[in-house]
Amino acid sequence: MKNVLFSLFCTVVFSILFDRFTRPDRCGGRGYTLHILSVLTFYGATLALTGGFWVACVLTDALFLALVIASNIKFRVLGEPLVFSDLAVAASFLRYPRFYLAAIPNFLKIILIPAVILVFGCVIAFSSTAPATHFTGLLILLASLLSFGAGWKFYWCSSVMLQPDLEADIVQYGLLPVLLIYTLRWRATSSPPPAQPLPAREPGTDPVPLLIIVQCESFADPKDLVPDHPLAPLNNFERLKTISNHYGTLSVSGFGAYTMRTEYAVLCGRDEEELGFRAFDPFLTAQDECTFGLPNRLAALYEKRLFVHPHDLRFYGRDRLMPALGFTTLVGPDDFAHAETAGPYTSDKAIGDYLHDRIVSAEKPELIYVVTMENHGPWDAGRLDAPDALTAWERHAQNGDALLGSLDRTLRDCGRPAHLIFFGDHRPSIPGYVTPSKIRSTPFISLSYHNHEKSTFFADINIKPAELHRSILGKYKTNLRN
Repeated sequence: MKNVLFSLFCTVVFSILFDRFTRPDRCGGRGYTLHILSVLTFYGATLALTGGFWVACVLTDALFLALVIASNIKFRVLGEPLVFSDLAVAASFLRYPRFYLAAIPNFLKIILIPAVILVFGCVIAFSSTAPATHFTGLLILLASLLSFGAGWKFYWCSSVMLQPDLEADIVQYGLLPVLLIYTLRWRATSSPPPAQPLPAREPGTDPVPLLIIVQCESFADPKDLVPDHPLAPLNNFERLKTISNHYGTLSVSGFGAYTMRTEYAVLCGRDEEELGFRAFDPFLTAQDECTFGLPNRLAALYEKRLFVHPHDLRFYGRDRLMPALGFTTLVGPDDFAHAETAGPYTSDKAIGDYLHDRIVSAEKPELIYVVTMENHGPWDAGRLDAPDALTAWERHAQNGDALLGSLDRTLRDCGRPAHLIFFGDHRPSIPGYVTPSKIRSTPFISLSYHNHEKSTFFADINIKPAELHRSILGKYKTNLRN
């Protein structure tokens, strides 16, 4: 029993020490009851399974240290600590390690495998079959769960982390309590009432326009991306501003990642304030909110509704989610198997060629939502023969701008009513050049072709992605009233 108590003491003390290294910096003493109960829960479960008190100690602290390191790396690269929803996409690390390995320092890559071997060696060497230690672990586990259940019911449920404020909560409560409480708040979030679809247009009204929405990967304004390293402007974007319905910036929440936050907001039109704890990864619960999907709401106007993305559609579960949101056709990597690449991914030019052919051959108006892939990180020197990572990103961004220009020409020449929305999903994270800051906006532009609807011109406005969704729907609702 003395050994169990000493190992338990070491486990708690080292976990608290590790917690002090969490970024943003921990401040104050709140949250340690939650932290200790979380540590005791995992310690008890590990001890009940292995029967080794030092195994439980090492595994518990090793896991927590790994969480702290992962959270700090994420905070350095993306400007956001680890959150519960990140664990839900952990499988993508194994499927596409290239997306993540670039963010891990080299010394961690070197020691990772020896550390894993050491931990497993400890498990094998110090596990025990003695019933007493297994039973002790079970008691610790049950006592921890009962204590947490009582604390949750009588205090934490009604008074702690009622609204998401990730950085402030990490500072005040620490990493483990935030992961735990945010998960519980997320699970308790209720779904909204269903949204209603728009009716079909009456005969004799203006024809439904072809609707093209392009979510351009890592598309940002080069002029304000790196203040001390000016880059060339996006010529097509700058030119089209003067003839657009409106243009400006989107206040996206993610930096360097979290495409799905912007994507969900534009597709479903729900603000982060409405989503609450669902906002960290709205795709996880989007099946419960699929009536808000733009394709579902416009289904009476568009018989064919396409989602186009030249990368694995299993990423973020798009293969299951997009049909639920109302898309009738998914155009994925198999459709671009022989397409031109730019760097490691399908080129924006290939996307433009596909859209050109689709637009000119369409017999009826279609809704087409496109998620490009060319300018996905990580960026390295040598990509597109660039001398450095920033230049590689810039060359891809210019290709994205060229896609905007080609779509403008196609829609002007097609001779039918059309509406084009083009925007960036998030700014790129390029260590040494573009690092996290409070300024995270990306450019957007809205253009109309061959229609007679009157529209108010709004110059250089700043809106949320969900407001872009509402502005799209607004065009159809206005036409219905007329």
